[in-house]
Amino acid sequence: TILKKKKKKGSPQITPDERYRELDSHAQNESEIQEDVPISRKIANFLKLAYNEIRENISIYLLIIVYLCVCVMNKLLAKRTLKKIGNYSFVTSETHNCICMVVFFALYFMFGRRVMSAKERHRNFGVQFLLISLLDACSVIIAFIGLTRTTGNIQWFVMQLSIPINMFFCF
Repeated sequence: TILKKKKKKGSPQITPDERYRELDSHAQNESEIQEDVPISRKIANFLKLAYNEIRENISIYLLIIVYLCVCVMNKLLAKRTLKKIGNYSFVTSETHNCICMVVFFALYFMFGRRVMSAKERHRNFGVQFLLISLLDACSVIIAFIGLTRTTGNIQWFVMQLSIPINMFFCF
């Protein structure tokens, strides 16, 4: 859960449109908003928006990359250690990881960004990282127990389906 701070008296309310005022200020007049804008200006505005988005959320993007690397290494360790996964396909697993990433980003950009500001999202970053690490560790323990009993892709797919859901609730 996210702890809410008490608001000070007279503190201004932040409206969702404040982030985009800077981009709106670039339009000089209404005719520029329409199709009269040169393509170079459209590209520059898009690159500026992408740069601001990456700069605000770089820690989340880096954590996702680290998390995927940990998932891959856990599967390699399980396969090498137990040698019980006869029909497990590494390509199938990585394809599924990519699908999970697309689902996570879709959930994050559709629902997660409207609720909290950037400060609120990053306030409990250490706790969020700990939670996601614990969830990953639990899935590895379940995998080691299950791999001694069964072999197959269904178990891995069920475990991997929890990744975007866990990441959505942690972030």
